[in-house]
Parts: sequence; C-alpha cells; structure tokens
Amino acid sequence: MLDKGAVALPAVDGREFRQAMGRFPTGVAIVASGAGTSTEALTVNSVTSVSLHPLLVSVCLRPEGRVSRRIAQRREFTLSFLTADQEHVSAQFASHDRPVGLQAQRQLGDLVGPRGSVLVHEALAAMECTVEAFHNGGDHVILLGRVEGLHLGDAAGEPLVFHRGAYTRLASYAGAQG
Repeated sequence: MLDKGAVALPAVDGREFRQAMGRFPTGVAIVASGAGTSTEALTVNSVTSVSLHPLLVSVCLRPEGRVSRRIAQRREFTLSFLTADQEHVSAQFASHDRPVGLQAQRQLGDLVGPRGSVLVHEALAAMECTVEAFHNGGDHVILLGRVEGLHLGDAAGEPLVFHRGAYTRLASYAGAQG
C-alpha cells in the first residue's frame, strides 16, 4: 500500500511498469477474427468498455501480430470473455504457437457468430464488433471497436481472472465452491 509520503520514482523501466500493472487484476478474453481456414485468435486482458452511445470497446494489440493484421483486413472482430473453467483456452491462445485456421475454430468450440467470426463456446459473454479505428499506442495499437452484436452466457458463471502474472479466483466464487 502506498504511504502518504510516497514519492514517485524519477524514471521507471519496463520491468517495474509490468510489476505495477500486474497488481491490477483483469478479466481474460479471446479476440478473434475470421472463421474456418481464416481464423486468427489471441488471448488478451487489455479490454475496456469505452462508450455507451455508441457502444464502443477497446483492445490493445501488437501491430505486427497475425490477429491485428487479420482484423485490419476484415474490419471486424469478436471478443469472448472467458470463464474460470477456460484457463486452458487462455493459455493455449496466449502462446506463440497457438492454433490458427480450422484448428483454432475447433479449439474455441466451433461456434461462428452471425457476422462471420469465431466466438468462444460457453464464454461468459461475447461481442461482435466492427473496427471503428486503430490508434497508435507506443509498441501496441489501440483497437476501437463498435459493438454490433452481443451474446450473454451464464450470468452466474465465474470469470477467469489474471493477477500478478497468474490466474486466480475471486473470493466470492472461491468461498461458494466450499
């Protein structure tokens, strides 16, 4: 915890920044674009609701990544919010050798939304979005998406949470499990 007399460091390096951000728990999502042989998907935790009028969300991605390129090409993407039981999905799509194409679609549950991109089967919620804008964000791009479709999963489902470099559980759910 910060003390009242705490003074900010004059310079911060990337490692310290990552440590600080790791102390902020986040949900975990899969961003995907395409279906069938064109499926690209990636685990993300940098997702933010931006606006209610219009409905906008943001996601931060590496600009040179396969998913960024596919989204730029197709001008649409999906976001699926993972459950605690989908930790294996998160881990699989966070790796550099993650599945692509039909294999990715199958690993995510073989569910394609009405707009033509893969959604994660049994996710807490999923959004189908069109690209509103890409903004430069240092070594990432900030993808701004307009929400065009929404799919709600189990309202009582437990979210997958990432904190301090590891998956964790919310106390309210952990206590309910016994």
